[in-house]
Amino acid sequence: MNTERLSIRAALPQTEDIEFFLKHWNDGRVMKLVGFPQGLRIDREQIRKQFESYGSEEFNRTLVVSLADSGVIIGECKLGLPDDEGLANTDVKLSPKFWGNAYGQEIKRALVSYLFEHTDCAGVQGTPHRDNAASIKMQESVGAKRIKEITHEFPEHTGDYTCDLNLYLYIVSREDWKAGG
Repeated sequence: MNTERLSIRAALPQTEDIEFFLKHWNDGRVMKLVGFPQGLRIDREQIRKQFESYGSEEFNRTLVVSLADSGVIIGECKLGLPDDEGLANTDVKLSPKFWGNAYGQEIKRALVSYLFEHTDCAGVQGTPHRDNAASIKMQESVGAKRIKEITHEFPEHTGDYTCDLNLYLYIVSREDWKAGG
């Protein structure tokens, strides 16, 4: 999957991908608003095993986002399969060095388009942290509407490295996407 400026591909158990995600997932700036203010505390072997476990599945796996002209990895995204209610999830996390360039909006648009073209989902949802203005803007850029606020609480035993989340649920329906997404 590609956009004008970006290339999106499956994350692989290769050195370049593992090294990127080791830094990315352990960066508190990237992971703070998803509940891990000091990062995931993950190591190379855990990342390698995760990437090996995906097989050839294109959904529900980590995807690498890189600049199309240089191949520099700038972040990650995910495509989820529709659930029992027909809603698919997406996720986008960019490295701080690449924040502020509207890459998130470009990625979100590509993910939503792909899901509506390749699945029978009724809608695509995202759950930005209420303090993440860029992620909220990304959801709204594809015509998603705020449905409700959600509080996510991590299990008590993870309290030393997680923080509870106040999120918004945004959904763009297939009909709204067709009408102007």
